[in-house]
Amino acid sequence: MLTAFFFKYQACRRMRRTWWKLSVVLLLLQLPLQAQEKPPKWGEVPPADLDMKSFPADTNAAAVVLSDIGRAYFNEEFGIEFERHRRVKILSEAGYDWGSFVVTYYAKNRIQRVAEIEGYTFTRGPGGAVRRDKLDKKAIFDEDVDGEYRRVRATLPALAPGCVIEYRYKLKIKEGYYTYLPDWEFQTSEPTRWSEYRAEIPSMLGYAMVWQGMSKLEINEAEMRDWPPLMTYAQTAGIYNLKMSYHRWAMRDMPALRREPYMTPPSDHLAKIDFQLTKIMWPGSVPQDVMNTWEKLAEDLVDSDHFGKQLERHKVLRQQAETLVAGLTSPEDKLRAIYNYVRTTMTWDEKFGIYVDVDLDKALQARRGGGPEIGLMLTSMLRFAGLEACPVLISTRQHGRVLQIYPLLTQFNHVLTYVKAGTREYLLEATDPLCPLTLVPEHSLNQVGWLVDKKNPRWIGIANPGALSNNTVVVAKLTSEGAITGHFESSDEGYSGLFDRHTLLNKKKKEEDYVRDGWLSDMTGAQLDSFKISNQDSIYAPLLTRAHFSSTDHAQVTGDKIYFNPMLFGRREENPFKSPERFFPVDFAYGHKYVFTLNLTLPEGYDVQEVPKYSAATLPNGGGQFKRQVQVDGNRLQMISQMIISKPRFEPAEYRSLRDFYDRIVTAHADQVVLTRSKNVVTQ
Repeated sequence: MLTAFFFKYQACRRMRRTWWKLSVVLLLLQLPLQAQEKPPKWGEVPPADLDMKSFPADTNAAAVVLSDIGRAYFNEEFGIEFERHRRVKILSEAGYDWGSFVVTYYAKNRIQRVAEIEGYTFTRGPGGAVRRDKLDKKAIFDEDVDGEYRRVRATLPALAPGCVIEYRYKLKIKEGYYTYLPDWEFQTSEPTRWSEYRAEIPSMLGYAMVWQGMSKLEINEAEMRDWPPLMTYAQTAGIYNLKMSYHRWAMRDMPALRREPYMTPPSDHLAKIDFQLTKIMWPGSVPQDVMNTWEKLAEDLVDSDHFGKQLERHKVLRQQAETLVAGLTSPEDKLRAIYNYVRTTMTWDEKFGIYVDVDLDKALQARRGGGPEIGLMLTSMLRFAGLEACPVLISTRQHGRVLQIYPLLTQFNHVLTYVKAGTREYLLEATDPLCPLTLVPEHSLNQVGWLVDKKNPRWIGIANPGALSNNTVVVAKLTSEGAITGHFESSDEGYSGLFDRHTLLNKKKKEEDYVRDGWLSDMTGAQLDSFKISNQDSIYAPLLTRAHFSSTDHAQVTGDKIYFNPMLFGRREENPFKSPERFFPVDFAYGHKYVFTLNLTLPEGYDVQEVPKYSAATLPNGGGQFKRQVQVDGNRLQMISQMIISKPRFEPAEYRSLRDFYDRIVTAHADQVVLTRSKNVVTQ
């Protein structure tokens, strides 16, 4: 049985995405018993839940998860079975999405299957009677996802504001696939009143338990019980002292975790528990550690035909690399030549992964490949050019964070390239034809990567390689009628240049709309008179936009006074951070720098009555700064506004300072200049 288990384990370990978070506890720990709470009965909804009109603890809630109960256990054949029973109150039409559910499962070789699906919708009928609408079997769909995974999809009937829905199902997992012990999330995008998970674990299987989130457990129980008499190994249970470990965890009144600005995936932050098989201890056998070390994983990857072996045996790649660097002596020149070739030659199919599906020579000849093909191709060609290069495994931002607790390849889904050229080190990705080698595409900016090298595998930081930078200078003239005419020059560098080139070259916007939306949207009645965009194809140069513009009513003329906002472009009108507090980091991915300069000629016959005062704000620990100053010299006004976010990530303890920082900017950008007609000017 042990041999069969290892075969199945190796086959399925790549398929299960496991997230490693915060703290680790072995499930074999004995925990004290605590207070009990009975789970809700199927089909019996308390009248108070049906009559609920709103949720006082969260007035923005469109739905409330009343209860979510899960149980995982080993059946008599030693397969895993997982039961779930969820009940949800739908408060408004915005909560109708909660009336549908999806269960995704690994269907290959019938390793997993979904069974015993049931559901009801409960509503108040005429006279207050409770109406029950049953989920029709014909409304349950079992669909193919990718040939290996399938999903069950269903929508409960008779959805209406105020209804309560509940559903339950069973997920069955074949004997031997013990890595599939289901994880559990205690938190969702809507408030959860009660969430509970029970797990029954045989003592011969050692699991590590990984907790994420800082919420307090309402129930945390564990006890060892005798082996079930009808289960496999019952005859030898007494001889080998086999036991069953019973666990119960529950959380009460969990707040909603909704998407907020500059947030990595919610899965990075939800209160949850994950499991990972660490050891098997079959009766009468020597205990076996299931997981490898990082060093052993590196050896396996280097020796893999679908990874490391791809770096060394390709004739076409070698010839192309040698041709590209012929005559070049500088390591930096060689690096640039090969990177630019792969970047412009290969078309990324937008697929992530760590193992290649296509031989690299064939991928180059086809000029198309996935993330692994392009990443390993770049690494291989740099090596053929005589440079020190290694592949780096990462998890993209949407795939989730990586923790270094356990050596699990399932944490990774993408391949970058580390290279040393002279004294400088680079981290490269050539999937984006518009991305210079000084930047890493935004989807890959996820803190750390694992450098794969047989002799020295190691973790490396994905350092902030650049910033989003915009510098705009305006020269304009204001008339006594409130009209304004002028021209500007704007320079976009770093990620700003990268994103704008994508907008322009991929024809996401017409050039005229790009200029109008990017600069003139804050000006009342603005007209774009002419424009020119330079360096669209020169990715190592700033993207330059020059334009002439006019507006007949940007300024407000009232009697003898003229009012106008000098922040013509790039005005920040609202704070992106609405929540008073935040329990997870703000992740900008990269730094930001915005500089706006206005040189304005004021109308003759007017004096400056009021100008915005000097405004400044700083973030702690060198996190950023804001400055806005206005100077007047005769009939010339100059304003400079500068905002810098120096670091890409702010921890929850820094959130209030960051929120206050943006409040100061919003206030400053709303300030106006007031002009008044000179007393010695005679009105006609």
